[in-house]
Amino acid sequence: MDQDYTHFESYEDLLAREGFRPRLEFHPQGERKMSDVLWPYKFLEKVNCGISVCRQLHYHGYLITTSDGLETGIGVDCGRKYFGLKFTRQRQRVDQEVARRQRIRAVKGMIDQLPAMVSTLAQIKADYQDLQDQKQRLMGAIGPGIYAALKQRAEKDGAKITRIVRLIGKDLEAYYATTNKPKGRQDDAPHREELIATLEGLAFVRARMKDVLITNLLEPLQALSKCKPDEVGQWKVRELQKTAKWVGEVPQNLIKVQELIAAGRRFFTSENIANLVHIGAPAGPLAQFVADLKTEEQKRTITAPAISPVRALDSFEEKEEINE
Repeated sequence: MDQDYTHFESYEDLLAREGFRPRLEFHPQGERKMSDVLWPYKFLEKVNCGISVCRQLHYHGYLITTSDGLETGIGVDCGRKYFGLKFTRQRQRVDQEVARRQRIRAVKGMIDQLPAMVSTLAQIKADYQDLQDQKQRLMGAIGPGIYAALKQRAEKDGAKITRIVRLIGKDLEAYYATTNKPKGRQDDAPHREELIATLEGLAFVRARMKDVLITNLLEPLQALSKCKPDEVGQWKVRELQKTAKWVGEVPQNLIKVQELIAAGRRFFTSENIANLVHIGAPAGPLAQFVADLKTEEQKRTITAPAISPVRALDSFEEKEEINE
């Protein structure tokens, strides 16, 4: 298993091997038996099984050796049918080795990518810290009770703030004109729901940013940055499986984090925060926070300030724990 067979891209790669034969007779048609399962292959076009009495077409099979030192390719079902438990056990062993090598390659690939990710991670970290500061200031301005109501609204996708108003004038006349209901007293006049405002960026309020960013992304990346690629092959099976699985989730986690940061930017605008008065936020403290946001918006330039990438993977320290 020391050799690397992962270069099998087509059937021609198998045919080019010195001992490979596209068709061989096995016991009981001859004295030849299966020896070892070497490596899997998967092609875009179907190929014939190398067992002479089989010849089943398949996309995915295994390169095997024979008792007389030759090689051929066989399908999974063919191998199980003609060579029984010996083939199944060896195939499972080979599959495990293939999976191990793929995991090692994935983890090493992520380690190699880390230098190129430094600037992106530094920007994400800075954005997160800024948004957490804004969140802390907002909680101070509106109080924990209103913020809890805001979070509950976010969890229920309650972006629209509405109120119930009584129909009057032409709206009331139109209502009676289009229904069969008789006109009643003014106190019994029908009502309708009216949209007051729409809150933007509630995904940021709903998310547990600390878990999404720090626990699932920054901290594991920081730990991985301290690993040497040559050490990965020596990891225990469970550690390698866990890390490789996490590596496979990094691209989507990065996208998720960036989407949440974008939602946070949409949420913390002066116009959006001003709408919180409609859910009970105190107007006075909120007005000062909105004024501060307006000042920041006026100062903000199109180009974000440069961030030193050197500290991107330094140990992350939160300024203050915030209840999510």
